[in-house]
Amino acid sequence: MTDKTVTHEYADVLESLVAKRYRAWAIGRARSDGRWEGWIEFVDLAGDERLRTDIETRQSNEQAFRYWAAGVGPAYLEGAFKRARSRAADGSTGLASPLSPVPRRAVLDPFEVDARGERLLAARLRALDLDRIRDIALEYELVPPKIAAFATRAELIVEILATVATARRELAER
Repeated sequence: MTDKTVTHEYADVLESLVAKRYRAWAIGRARSDGRWEGWIEFVDLAGDERLRTDIETRQSNEQAFRYWAAGVGPAYLEGAFKRARSRAADGSTGLASPLSPVPRRAVLDPFEVDARGERLLAARLRALDLDRIRDIALEYELVPPKIAAFATRAELIVEILATVATARRELAER
């Protein structure tokens, strides 16, 4: 994996209560699982202070991160600035390592939903975005991580349904 980061500079300058002016940047980086995470940094125009938020977004790829960053508006930046100042006041320093992806809980248990009907599982999976489907596949070890990282949404749904159906058949044969 490369140590790739991208930035998006915002045109607006924010002003703090102590008469400092800040330029805002969205910073994104690739994670070890191929997805992207991003945060907002605020740099004092005098150059003596740098503030940053915690991770603000996790996206499926660089293009999705760039799209997110381009859509951040002034109101969001003001909120992010408050979060960054609060973070600095709390003494928080580092960001999560891109080499150890932040675990998320899957939004559904595919085995539990399948027990209520295979068609229901298929419908629930089709209602989810790629990242949520990938989370399910990884958390329940339904697809190898390398496949999950590059599979399309449709491919993941097919793999999940097939793996769960195989487990269901094996259980019934016992």
